[in-house]
Amino acid sequence: MSKDDVRKLVENLIAAKREYSLLVEDEEEQHVGDPASARQLAALEKRLGRPLPPSYRAFLELHDGWADFDGDGAILSIEDQSKSWVKKRVASLGGHFEEEGDSDPFKAGALPVMIGKTIRNYLVLDPSKTRRTGEMDFVLFDLAREEERFKDFTSYLKWDLKLTKQLIKEEK
Repeated sequence: MSKDDVRKLVENLIAAKREYSLLVEDEEEQHVGDPASARQLAALEKRLGRPLPPSYRAFLELHDGWADFDGDGAILSIEDQSKSWVKKRVASLGGHFEEEGDSDPFKAGALPVMIGKTIRNYLVLDPSKTRRTGEMDFVLFDLAREEERFKDFTSYLKWDLKLTKQLIKEEK
């Protein structure tokens, strides 16, 4: 998917989330970030230990984060990755894996992508396997339970757009 395709997808998702917010909260503002800088992208790649997947990189080159993506869940900006609330939330979520006897994806190098202070669902970048295209899986969890696995970041965004359109339809 080209950067222009990612831009169009994100624009459609912003419009859908704006419409849904107007229906349920009488608020239309969406808080998407400005483009990430080359320095920020390089720092995140250093933290990850490899190049970012092209689909996720394309998103960050357009918008470095999305503050109100899903309730209090945010697509994290690069700077958010090092904030104390994110580190505390990741540690808290790791405890759910221990309770279930499952392996903690964060200890295996997963990077939080969409996470909130209170919501149960969160998305991580799973760097355990890189495809020839440079893409990696993005995994949606409900606490310690894997809900969905996406082949790239745009697949996740398309899934969320479809879900948001369904919510709009139900609300109308």
